[in-house]
Amino acid sequence: MNKQTHTKIWLRRLGCISSTLLLLPFCSCAVFSYRYHSWEKKVTRTPDGVLDFAQASTRGNGNHALLLVHGFGDGPHVWKTLAPELAQRGYTVRAMRLPGWNEPIENKRTITLEDWEHAIQQEVQTLKESHARVGVLAHSMGGCLVTVLAQKNQLDADALVLYAPMFEVSSARSPVLKTSTWFKIGDRILPERMIIESLFADHARVNAPRPKTRRDPFSPLNIFRLLYAEMDRFDAQTPVISIPVRLILPGKDRVVRSQRSREWFEALEAESKTLHEETTAGHVLPLDVDVLAEVDRLVIWLLEQGIAP
Repeated sequence: MNKQTHTKIWLRRLGCISSTLLLLPFCSCAVFSYRYHSWEKKVTRTPDGVLDFAQASTRGNGNHALLLVHGFGDGPHVWKTLAPELAQRGYTVRAMRLPGWNEPIENKRTITLEDWEHAIQQEVQTLKESHARVGVLAHSMGGCLVTVLAQKNQLDADALVLYAPMFEVSSARSPVLKTSTWFKIGDRILPERMIIESLFADHARVNAPRPKTRRDPFSPLNIFRLLYAEMDRFDAQTPVISIPVRLILPGKDRVVRSQRSREWFEALEAESKTLHEETTAGHVLPLDVDVLAEVDRLVIWLLEQGIAP
């Protein structure tokens, strides 16, 4: 085989590989779009388009209030075991829904970080108008959102409780490259209208993972951009918070890199700070903790901060 023929063969192979890489995102786009529409047929939405199991809720009528903020691909229903018990202990408990989540894909395409921040601030302000003190409990991405607000002194709350905050995405389930690297690659090559499905189940180690018909597993590309942009904002901040902070981490987390949370906690300057590890639990802490034991610990801690039932 002469050199010219050999070169032609390799050029053809390179062309085939390049074509495959170019076609793959578009094929994936079609597959995920099909899966999204199939999933839509299995869920029920309210007249305003929100998944029927993901409605914001308020329980109890205590003098002090707790605002509960959910994470990525989730909703108020992640608090379905903790919220009733906290209300039973004497608190007003508000489980909010962040804008866009549990809404149709087209609604999610319009969401900004400011929408999420403003919604949290408005919920806190509403509770402050009718309650003596307000504590904020947040999970995963919600934990990153409220921490960013607190570190720029824009969270008008009296205490902050973080469950497995998403300060850095774990690469435990990422093949070959880091998760952040895959995101950067995808952000460059994926079609702008791409719908991305979260392929992994809840990372729960105590309770059974929820089926996808009880979660919000489909998001457009822009939602992932917001997630990484928020973590970039967090990284750029100085870890100083003017209110008490309680951090709860699972024994094992395949969604969030817990070590990043520990590093932040060590550097954090706060009025007071407490760290608890729920050794048997996975990432979905609000559903995976021992509910009664966690509420006992939380109420004692809230009492120390002057937020009595």
